[in-house]
Amino acid sequence: MVDVLVCGLGPVGQLLALLLGDQGVRVLAIDRADDVYPLPRAAVVDDEVLRILQAVGLDGAVLADAQVQAGASVVTEDGRAVEVLAASVGRLGHPPLVSINQPAMERTLLRALADRPTVEVRRGVDLETIDRRADRVDVHVRPTSGGRGERLSARYLIGCDGGGSAVRARLQVPFVGRTAPQRWIVVDALVDRPLARVPHPHFVGRAARPTVTLPMSPGRHRWEWMLHPGEDPAPFLEPAAVRAALDEWLDGETVEVERAVVYTFHTRTAATWRRGRVLLAGDAAHVMPPFAGQGFSSGARDAANLSWKLAAVLGGAPEALLDSYETERRPHVEAMQRTANLMGGIVQATSPWVVRARDAWLHAIDGTRVQRFLAANVKPLPTYGAGAFSHPPHRLPPRRAVGTLFPQTGRLDDRLPRGWVAVTTDAVAASLFEAAGVAVADPGADGAWLHDRALTFALLRPDRFVFAAGRVADVGQAVAALRGVSAT
Repeated sequence: MVDVLVCGLGPVGQLLALLLGDQGVRVLAIDRADDVYPLPRAAVVDDEVLRILQAVGLDGAVLADAQVQAGASVVTEDGRAVEVLAASVGRLGHPPLVSINQPAMERTLLRALADRPTVEVRRGVDLETIDRRADRVDVHVRPTSGGRGERLSARYLIGCDGGGSAVRARLQVPFVGRTAPQRWIVVDALVDRPLARVPHPHFVGRAARPTVTLPMSPGRHRWEWMLHPGEDPAPFLEPAAVRAALDEWLDGETVEVERAVVYTFHTRTAATWRRGRVLLAGDAAHVMPPFAGQGFSSGARDAANLSWKLAAVLGGAPEALLDSYETERRPHVEAMQRTANLMGGIVQATSPWVVRARDAWLHAIDGTRVQRFLAANVKPLPTYGAGAFSHPPHRLPPRRAVGTLFPQTGRLDDRLPRGWVAVTTDAVAASLFEAAGVAVADPGADGAWLHDRALTFALLRPDRFVFAAGRVADVGQAVAALRGVSAT
């Protein structure tokens, strides 16, 4: 019997297995596919995902086959581009928008998994049944090629098996939400060089044909065109039609179409993310339209949040800690879904008066402080409003620090010990934490974050969210709260 059975070896399942393996958890990861899906699906990652990849030592390897984007813009009906996402490296130490080659990234993660001694990977395996017991989960699996099935046992089962999750289906958990009425043609192509006319992602708000076009990883580009109600997609998928549609965006570049497909976008969330010892993560728990580029990024946050809690519970922490996973992650996912649908609404407008109103507003704010603020804050902040913290996060200091992701303006995480750590520049606070057996680190330049909030310390969870914060007199309370959610 293993500690954790991960069902689904897409990037979320791979990342979860890596994070668990690095904490010494015995993991078996299975997938029905024999190999990595060869074509790109997820297009971008953000600074939070890169920080999570940094935690497993893979941010550099992923960035080597990726493209950092110089922001993103909405193009109005008259062809004017208005920046809606600023691209400067911010408080998390990584660029906020990076285009990836998903198959290459998955292979990077798989190579890393092969180096984790407590992680085993098995492909070509179908999950047939789930038997939930008080102390374990038994599943019956069978090779997809046919043959004899077998029973596998784990203390916990995590469904990372996508929007059509077999784990969610076996649990009979409703997938609540809606399917968008719009359909989109999606074209992925190989290009001999970056497109001069599309240096970064463009959301093209044409009433006649809303369009999204963006550079992918080096040597790749993606186009998306919205179909109007009742339109037959077949003519748009003809090679000659695809080529004609691409020509508008080319300035001498050579293009080879990899695929042209029709997509329908969904906004759905599982009614519950946990049934006893079975939990859902990534697309198995939630899906959203691609307009904010937050599908995989949201799943990566799930993996970072859930992994340390599973490791803690397996080590003796209260099992109720696992309930905080959905408590923390669901509101943030729903905020991301709203952002994605808002972005989609901006680009999918076809009513002439809506388009005119949208463009007038974008033109009015272009170049103003309002535009710069929105471009810097389009993504919901990595902040939790409730969950596994010393006390409920609050808007007022010092509690407003609790529940936020601690910054790393450089590569602070590389200097922090794995697991729980108190960051402080105060010698007395440091000695009190050390006496209580809590690791201590100097935050360096990020100590300004503490100073600006009149704080002496921040006690960080393994996922680098602030569990507790305060002054020297608050150290004892922080340590006591830590004992309530840890195995020690």
